[in-house]
Amino acid sequence: MSCHYEKAILKERKWFILFCLLSFLFPIFALTEIFKPIDESLGVWFQRSGATCVVFAIFAEFKAVKMSKVLAPSGFVSTSYNTAVKKYHFQVQVFNYIAIFLVVFGTFVWGYGDIPLNQI
Repeated sequence: MSCHYEKAILKERKWFILFCLLSFLFPIFALTEIFKPIDESLGVWFQRSGATCVVFAIFAEFKAVKMSKVLAPSGFVSTSYNTAVKKYHFQVQVFNYIAIFLVVFGTFVWGYGDIPLNQI
């Protein structure tokens, strides 16, 4: 049976994964040109997807921070706390780095995403 620390982390992890997927998939989806307006170039359309990528990456970062806060409670902790820290500490650190990477990636797409596509 999982402890309340683990349940809180798993709840936030589901949302983290969803937001990361949305953050990563929006720029890829923009390259398919399905919803691209006729008068927009592919480069500009891809560049605009960077803004959406950043928004979802920031939401993912919020969830990673919430997971970190579960592993850093104030006051007394139950006996299951050490088990949860051993099990999830590294994973939560990796999630923080993934979210930061997605924010940086989305920012580059947002600022410079049209340049490589306009060269084609």
